[in-house]
Amino acid sequence: MRSVVTIILYFTLVMSAHGWDLHVGAARMPGVEVQRLGVHRSGDQVKIVAGTIVVPDAQFKQQDIAWDCAISSDPGQGMVCAGNVRAAVPNWNGSLRLAHSQQQTTAALRVGQARLNWQAPAVAAAGVEGRLTVQKLPLAWLQSRFSEAWPDLASISGSVDADLALSGGASRLSGTLALNDVNFDSQLGDIAGAELSLAGNLEVGLDKHPKVLWKVARPRGQVLLGAVYFDLPASESLLEINASVDDKGVWQLPMLAWRDADGLEFKAAAHRAEPDHVDVRIIQLNAELGPVSERYLGTALATAGFDGLDLQGQVSASGRFIDGAWQAFDVDLQNVRIADPAERIQVGDLNAELRMDAIAAVNTLHWKQARIYRIPLGDSSARWHWTPERLWLAEPLSLAMLGGTLRLPSLERRRVDGHSDWRGAIELDQLDVLNLTTALDLPHFSGSLSGRLPGFHFREGGFTAEGDIELKVFDGQMRVSGFSSERTFGVAPTLGADITFDNLDLKQLSSVLDFGEITGWLDGEIKGLRMLDWAPMAFDARLRTDSSYPGKRRISQRAVQGLSSVGGGGSTMNNPIMRLVDSFSYSEIGLNCRLVDNVCEMGGLDRSGAGYTILRGAGLPRLTVVGHQRKVDWPVLLSRLQAVSSGQAPVIE
Repeated sequence: MRSVVTIILYFTLVMSAHGWDLHVGAARMPGVEVQRLGVHRSGDQVKIVAGTIVVPDAQFKQQDIAWDCAISSDPGQGMVCAGNVRAAVPNWNGSLRLAHSQQQTTAALRVGQARLNWQAPAVAAAGVEGRLTVQKLPLAWLQSRFSEAWPDLASISGSVDADLALSGGASRLSGTLALNDVNFDSQLGDIAGAELSLAGNLEVGLDKHPKVLWKVARPRGQVLLGAVYFDLPASESLLEINASVDDKGVWQLPMLAWRDADGLEFKAAAHRAEPDHVDVRIIQLNAELGPVSERYLGTALATAGFDGLDLQGQVSASGRFIDGAWQAFDVDLQNVRIADPAERIQVGDLNAELRMDAIAAVNTLHWKQARIYRIPLGDSSARWHWTPERLWLAEPLSLAMLGGTLRLPSLERRRVDGHSDWRGAIELDQLDVLNLTTALDLPHFSGSLSGRLPGFHFREGGFTAEGDIELKVFDGQMRVSGFSSERTFGVAPTLGADITFDNLDLKQLSSVLDFGEITGWLDGEIKGLRMLDWAPMAFDARLRTDSSYPGKRRISQRAVQGLSSVGGGGSTMNNPIMRLVDSFSYSEIGLNCRLVDNVCEMGGLDRSGAGYTILRGAGLPRLTVVGHQRKVDWPVLLSRLQAVSSGQAPVIE
């Protein structure tokens, strides 16, 4: 800048006022290259044209520049040349004013609302050799410069204000820099900023390896970093950026620091050897989880399906992140408390010192008062190995739960294609069903629950059972095959499975459903079960009583009325004599429901004219329950079942 101003002043203001022409094929000065320079002077009028001006260090290139100026004399500023200036590539128009006196040299450029002013005293005062002031300079003009440091930058807008002093033999700029209303976006759209306001003290080294140190107090605006979106805080905060150019001419980030007075301290460094090779070091991370999670993690937690998750406690961490994957990570958790408003997970007190490294040392987590879906897990601990590629249990994990035991014989997480891939197995032993139903706010019934899942796979919110889930419930056996779910903990989860059951105790089951009383065993299957947001969307259910039941098969009046209402039909209960009997013998019960498009296609033991048989009696008095509605809207069927459970008389429409 200084060289360009000096050359132009020499030819426009100092040389003789007689008419003359000057043509130069190429001129090179420190930091500046000019191609096809031409100067024409006629009296007080000067015209300067240049084919190309290049400032390599600033990634600046301008083509087809022309400046027409008129020379005048100013008592305070000496010789002055002012006029219009324009360029073709990129295209712009403005005005340029140069002034030279024995005391100082000044240059003022105006393009639209942008203002650039340069002032250089003839003799440096207080070490200042020049001063550059900038007002409303569009950041888009500097996009190529930003892209050199960040190749993934897609767009940037906003403006720059600056007041910088040149010193140290033209090797140092210092002063203030402000970025106003900045908006930027990455190529993938995963990193962005909006309405950013950043102002602070700036120091720039202009030697062989340029350096930048910028300290910004209380920045404002919105930031997106992957799944993390947040507003910069209104409280006291400080952003410090330290960047430099290495021997290969590549911009590096020796230090990026962020301090939020409400509970966050963060320091990191980044080294880029190649555009696709980035080494990031988390030097220090200290966080008070309460304010930090509310301010910075709300969007990320909501995206993961945990909107409103309350986190408290302290976290300290450091680590190294290379080419999109953690290579080392240390984290200390102190008195961490987790509360989910949806009551999916609760932890009263979590403490740990965890280390990710290639050695895979054993790490231990301790927790108290933990709950999953309101099911208490008790106080316990888990021992883990942790490497950059794997996380796995050092030993089987046993948890006291509901009077029994939940056991994880294995649990492992691997990184696959940049995502967490979890695999493991689950065993349940003698869980108290009464406590379970109470915790889940389900109808209360007693008994115990045991079972095993030989393997499962959880990735990107999707859960898949590897093998069949086997359960002991209602003194019978239940098998769940092909179990899978998507968005398991997110919005609108889906679920699919096939279920078969054998010898379920009908007396326990009917008691739980408050359906009246039925004795016997129940066998059946539910094929093609599909659920959306935990509501059934499709299934094919076939239920039958087991003829091998060794005891008496009896059914109460209320249960008879319930079965009748489900099928939309009637029974021989219309006989007054039948109403005097509390319970009846039966030989078999069967009911089918195939749900498609919110309509249940009903069936039973067999066809009975236009209907179907649901219950076939035995002994005297003998009754038969027949269903007459082949197709029933699913909401109607649910309302009938609810009416029976609540003790209301069934209403058949």
